[in-house]
Amino acid sequence: MFQYQLMKRMLKEPLLHFLFIGALLFGVHAWRGRGAGAARVARPQVRVTEADVRALEAYRGGCWNRHTTPQEMHELVTDFIKEELLAREARALGLEENDSEVRHRLADKMNFYVQDITRRPEPTDDVLRQYYAAHLRSFQCISFTMVSFSREKRKDALADAKAALAELTRGTIKEAQVGDRLAGVGAITNADLQAIVDQFGRPFAEAVFSLPPGVWSGPLESAYGPQLARVVEIKQPVFAEIKGQILERWRNGCLREDSDKFAAGLLDKYDVVPDESIKPLVGKIGEDWQ
Repeated sequence: MFQYQLMKRMLKEPLLHFLFIGALLFGVHAWRGRGAGAARVARPQVRVTEADVRALEAYRGGCWNRHTTPQEMHELVTDFIKEELLAREARALGLEENDSEVRHRLADKMNFYVQDITRRPEPTDDVLRQYYAAHLRSFQCISFTMVSFSREKRKDALADAKAALAELTRGTIKEAQVGDRLAGVGAITNADLQAIVDQFGRPFAEAVFSLPPGVWSGPLESAYGPQLARVVEIKQPVFAEIKGQILERWRNGCLREDSDKFAAGLLDKYDVVPDESIKPLVGKIGEDWQ
């Protein structure tokens, strides 16, 4: 009975209540501390390998053409770690979204990845000759003179071009007396089809390679407006002279083909939804990749 009364008085003591609550709080704090420790262990890792360091050293050595000092290597490695940390945090925050430079770099890296997983054997001479025969025009080189008629400077550039063509054909005027002088446009020498496409657009390039040499022809539509052109020469180089160029084009063509196939396969994974206003520009998604 005495022990029961003693225990009852002790349970009413404020000091005992304080000690019990303190012990409870300490236990909760210790439990939470263990959880935080586990979370720290599970943090994502940023690994820096010997291969990374060798690549950095090779890059620095190639730029400066000398041995890289230990202090310079320290700076390179710490900068590499900083860059990796910032890049990861930027991705975590979504800062790469709608960034054209990042998109281009990532797409380039994916193209290199596709190239690795679809690596083709080096082509034989027979393969390259077949490729050359199938793309003869693209390897031709053309030289021609031209007269430009600017739509921005003239009320009716096309009519002016037709009138000038008639006079040039009769020989009543010289080319220097007609047309508009445009920067970089006038005489083209030893240019291939793609070079003409890049400067003037494909319709003009296809047309000018079909013109008879030695006479004024046109008007031909171009990115600069109507053009009159007189072909001086079209040369077809022989296989042996441009074998290296043929090989490079073959490789680029294979890379484009493999990249197109890979992108077409991604349409099973992603839905591409263009705005209504640009659907005519887009056409049927992926039809050019087949």
